[in-house]
Amino acid sequence: METRMYASRVEQRLAELVAFDTRNPGGDERALAEHLAAELRALGASHAEVIPASGHFSAYARFGTSPPPLMLNAHLDTVPANAGTTSDPLVLVRRDRRLHGLGCADTKGAIAAILEALAHKQAEGRAPENVAVLFSGDEELGGACMREFLVSERRRGLERAVVCEPTGCHVGVRHRGVHAARVGATAAGGHSSLADRVPNPLLALARAAVALDDLGQRLQDLGPAGLRGLCMNIAALDGGMAFNIIPAAAFLTFSLRPPPGVDLEGILAQSREVVAAATAPLSTQWSMVATNPAFATRDRAGFAPLFGERATADLPFGTEAGQFVEAGIDAVVFGPGRVEQAHKANEYVDLDDLEEAVAVFRRILG
Repeated sequence: METRMYASRVEQRLAELVAFDTRNPGGDERALAEHLAAELRALGASHAEVIPASGHFSAYARFGTSPPPLMLNAHLDTVPANAGTTSDPLVLVRRDRRLHGLGCADTKGAIAAILEALAHKQAEGRAPENVAVLFSGDEELGGACMREFLVSERRRGLERAVVCEPTGCHVGVRHRGVHAARVGATAAGGHSSLADRVPNPLLALARAAVALDDLGQRLQDLGPAGLRGLCMNIAALDGGMAFNIIPAAAFLTFSLRPPPGVDLEGILAQSREVVAAATAPLSTQWSMVATNPAFATRDRAGFAPLFGERATADLPFGTEAGQFVEAGIDAVVFGPGRVEQAHKANEYVDLDDLEEAVAVFRRILG
């Protein structure tokens, strides 16, 4: 059964958030950031502002007067609606206990739950103290907002962060990093009748792709139990114009997902070595096209007062929690919804998950 009646205030909040088009790229993060800054101010924040960063926007607020040691973070941007979506992705639709709309799981549901938890605290006359809230932009594409925030004066005093992503209301304590590289090779090119004597950069990078895959196979036991291996992925091999032309340039794109605790620079050095051996005598040019660090909570016991006995989990996807940890701010990942429901047609979050998240955030806020 499909309905647009709101079962609760948190559902109504989510409907308001979904209606803002914050698709990345192409949406308007600023409008939602301004709306959220005003909401946070109305909910008792001692300071609230919109922060621009490289064409993207975040809403930031502090509760209390001293530099807060704890932050709640959720990103306000979404991916574009996936093919096969059957209703307006910017209109919240409830089908039984499922709330459908772009960003419901990733991560506007978490934003709605945080706002509703703050509203409960305000109604009780117990405004939170020493807590910061960051609803950040550009998580889904470039990560500019988080990078700039973590080197700003606003992060002063932060010791812990709850980074919101769809974990099914489990507490995420580890995930892999994500790193992608593009390797280019060039040669003189020429007529295909000379193929026996003229180096072919496309063929050289094809050999490099196999060598990288072999490296990934050799390192399948690398890392801690539950997160072993590199997940080496050969993503694209580009180049060539026609069957009778030896290409003058070619490009290989690959990614790897090292577990926490693995020496990333050492893995990249090994990758360069196997590529160099496979492409000789041609030289190669490298560029990193994506990088996000692996993550592991440093002090799980320190988060116990916030989450109690709630189950912990290793996550199969990357988040910005690793950036907090690299900046010296310990973190966990938590939120309503599941990753299987995100980035897909008719994205949804279960209303039960959403209401459970409100209860958890009320506990976190004290």
